[in-house]
Amino acid sequence: MDIRFVRENETERIKEIWRYCFNDKENFVEWYFKKKYNASNTIAVCEDGVPVANLQLLPYRVKFRGREMDVSYLVGAATLPEAREKGYMDALLKEAIKVLHERGHCINLLLPFQYAFYRRYGWETCYYHLSYELEITDVRPLAKKYGILRPFCFEKDIDAVSTVYNAFIKDRHGCILRSKKDWEGILTDHSMEGGKVYLLFNEQGMPEGYILYFLQSPVFKIHELGYSNRDAYRGLLWFAASHSAQAQKISWKAPSDDLAYIFIAEPRRQIVHQPFVMVRVIDVQKVLSIICGTAGQVDEFIMEIEDPIAEWNSGKFAVRSGQAERIEEGEANLKCSINTFSQLAMGFISVEQAYQAGVLQAADEDSIAKAGKFFTKCNNFINDYY
Repeated sequence: MDIRFVRENETERIKEIWRYCFNDKENFVEWYFKKKYNASNTIAVCEDGVPVANLQLLPYRVKFRGREMDVSYLVGAATLPEAREKGYMDALLKEAIKVLHERGHCINLLLPFQYAFYRRYGWETCYYHLSYELEITDVRPLAKKYGILRPFCFEKDIDAVSTVYNAFIKDRHGCILRSKKDWEGILTDHSMEGGKVYLLFNEQGMPEGYILYFLQSPVFKIHELGYSNRDAYRGLLWFAASHSAQAQKISWKAPSDDLAYIFIAEPRRQIVHQPFVMVRVIDVQKVLSIICGTAGQVDEFIMEIEDPIAEWNSGKFAVRSGQAERIEEGEANLKCSINTFSQLAMGFISVEQAYQAGVLQAADEDSIAKAGKFFTKCNNFINDYY
């Protein structure tokens, strides 16, 4: 099989595959391939030297267990119809895992078209949204006018939005650390889709909130609501509710820890815990070592991981004396798949939850307790789609 990184002169071919497989507007496609696409991050399977299937590995930095680290967001996985059912995507995903390991990445992110498909390759759900479909009047108990609101200005306000976002993710985990370039991309894409942005400032002129939204009568659709304090949160909900003459409903994919559902006027609305981004651990030993650096004093335990695709992850790993090492001898206290390990590493599920669900084997209750102090749960948040 001819599998390789694409060449610079093959960009138009990759665009053709993208256009065929994804229902994106042409202005987005042109913008994406100008601003986000990079041949050095695009792997393809070729027939007669021509790409017929590909995927892309977009570089980002994320917060992980108290550290900042480089990751890739896997996007654009696509195969032309005449090349399907030949095992090309299977080969591409396995090659991507190998490439990410060679690049020193510990984890990988992706937003799947089908969760079951990517589970076969070790990815597992680690982020959720709380999806609200409300009447616009439902948020009034939470809404309170606050601060100074004004439209976002692209030329001067990116730093203000970035400041609020950094405060918003301060106590959240797994978040993308958005650069100025990232923000430019998010806001340009939002604008191309017809979206609007407002900023909220306090009386001293300091930014405390922002809202990215679409006004699509009869729905006020919140794409992202960022805030640095409770007053800004309530003020932005007041802003949304103030559109009752233009919209009758609010649609909002909020962070999974949002509590509006408790306080809205009518809680019997469509409120759904909705799966979002998946994660795959690329390097088990590196991930364990990172967690060792933040977990404090933890009693020794041995964990056995099953990873049929990445052989360097399969085997037994000992956590002892603040370090993680691969071992050959010794009986494992815990055993799980790379899928479950990815969820534990991300703090998406606890050790106790994994054990009760039957996806983690444990020698005894003491082993569960030891690992539970190590794999603490986290408040994961991400709202980036590529």
